[in-house]
Amino acid sequence: MAYTTWDLVWWVNDMQKNKLFDLFVWATDVYIMPIMFLIAGYFTPVLLLNKGIKLFWQDKLRRIVLPWLAGVLFIAPLIGYSALVSNTDTQPNYLSFWANDFFGEYYQQAHYWFLELLAIFFLLFTIAYVLRPSYFREQPQSRIPSVWFFLLFALFSAVPFFIGNLFFWSDAWIHVKRLIMIQPVRVGLYLCYFALGVYAWKNAWFTRDGYRPCPFTWSIAAVIMLFVFLYYRVTFTLMPDVPVLFKAGHALVFSFFSLTAAFSFIALFQRFADSDAYLWRRLAANSYTIYFIHQCVVIPLAFAVQKIQFNIWIKYLGVSVAAVTLCFLISEYIISPVLSLTKKDGKPL
Repeated sequence: MAYTTWDLVWWVNDMQKNKLFDLFVWATDVYIMPIMFLIAGYFTPVLLLNKGIKLFWQDKLRRIVLPWLAGVLFIAPLIGYSALVSNTDTQPNYLSFWANDFFGEYYQQAHYWFLELLAIFFLLFTIAYVLRPSYFREQPQSRIPSVWFFLLFALFSAVPFFIGNLFFWSDAWIHVKRLIMIQPVRVGLYLCYFALGVYAWKNAWFTRDGYRPCPFTWSIAAVIMLFVFLYYRVTFTLMPDVPVLFKAGHALVFSFFSLTAAFSFIALFQRFADSDAYLWRRLAANSYTIYFIHQCVVIPLAFAVQKIQFNIWIKYLGVSVAAVTLCFLISEYIISPVLSLTKKDGKPL
């Protein structure tokens, strides 16, 4: 985002810009979160069934809710402050910024909004489980989805996107008394993907004997939808007052690109990256911590090279590789050992 042509008040804006980064951000912004919510939905039923409701929620309060609160109260203000300092010549006092400005016009939850929304989806799942526990049993035999199933899902998940877009800008963020922060146009689509993950688990998708998406077919569909989506996004959605018909088209291309990209990446990673090699195992073990701390690493790196005139692509790749590497090393060799000291009988406190 530092290299887009947009002037973002909540991010470090680099001195060098390129419109291709606009397209890159638009594309990746579509499918990343649906994949995350699909994966979360896939593993939720088995965790609740194995642990029971009480232990399930004890675990989620410790691993999801409390980190969300800590991130919003103590790390998100630092991220907002860093972005403010990088975009202005003045440096306001941090404590004054935290107490006044952050909880005013600069309020954000950074990337921790995902944890909050995930906790809400866990709550909805728990309610559904209590009301109808018999549904949440894994099928004795896997059920292979048809093409019509995916077509209907894409159409169905486009509906809440379209309805939300009638009242809000497609990329808008809102907060309810600074407690709940969501993208109103997309929250319904994210819930659809969480539910799709539950359905995929119930029908044993992605298992050895279950449905495994074809990398070639889904990748071809994803590439086609990538170009369709970017063309439509640039041509029909950037005008000040987007007509209702164009909003409907936006919902459809967004939904179909999201679906094809999500299953394309799942298929490719399952085919080519399903390995128990040491590095893959350590990256998996540290993935949650890397997610939690990554902006604390990315923003200082982006700020450090902000005014350096260099090839923009080498600069972007350098910051990206350095950020991933540093996040992994910090998590693996600093945070993980510290957290291991807080364990009792093999379980984190």
